[in-house]
Amino acid sequence: MGFELKKYYYKSQDIFAQLPEAESALIRKSILQKTIKKKKLIFKQGSHPAGVYVLSSGKVKLFQISSDEKETVIYFYTAGDIMGYRPIICNESHPLSAEALEDCTYSFTPRAAFLRMLSASPSLSNLLLENLGHEFSVWVNNMSLFASQSVKERIAMALIKLNEIYKPEGGGQSLIRLSRSDFSAYVGTANETLVRLLGDFKRKKIIAIQGKNIRVLQMDALLDIIS
Repeated sequence: MGFELKKYYYKSQDIFAQLPEAESALIRKSILQKTIKKKKLIFKQGSHPAGVYVLSSGKVKLFQISSDEKETVIYFYTAGDIMGYRPIICNESHPLSAEALEDCTYSFTPRAAFLRMLSASPSLSNLLLENLGHEFSVWVNNMSLFASQSVKERIAMALIKLNEIYKPEGGGQSLIRLSRSDFSAYVGTANETLVRLLGDFKRKKIIAIQGKNIRVLQMDALLDIIS
């Protein structure tokens, strides 16, 4: 069986946009449009959830800070992805933080309004349940791979996923604009190790490095590394 990216990266569509018109109209009354600058937090680990966010443009990293202040990047969100609804449903604080990787726009639905919508819209409940199931499967698959892969394999896998995450909407080749610190926190290795292995990939012409940006040149070579 060939490699299936969807097992390790799930791209959701705007859930609110998929609702029947009557339910969508009800929800639109409570949605606020907001913007946030690069490196600013959308929500913080341990904070009380204020509402639900649907990313309209830009990219967001989801990360966790451990008790020893080590950062682990868990996931990346792009336009259409919904964030922050799980702790509201579970009545918990945010287990992770979300930070804008670039200037972003998003729609925001306050907590109380979201809970009213959830009670009034069976379609919304079903869509959120489906989305949660897909994301959970992806996170489990990634954790399983993380435990069994070498650092080199994890970097190759990350490049495959990031190539998809940074794919231009109009088509064309991806340009991965991710800091080395975020990249190393995503693959779970030291920055020096990441830089050394990326340099090795560059020498083999698997990738091209342009300043801090990366282009994948040989996708098949990355797939061979993780196979």
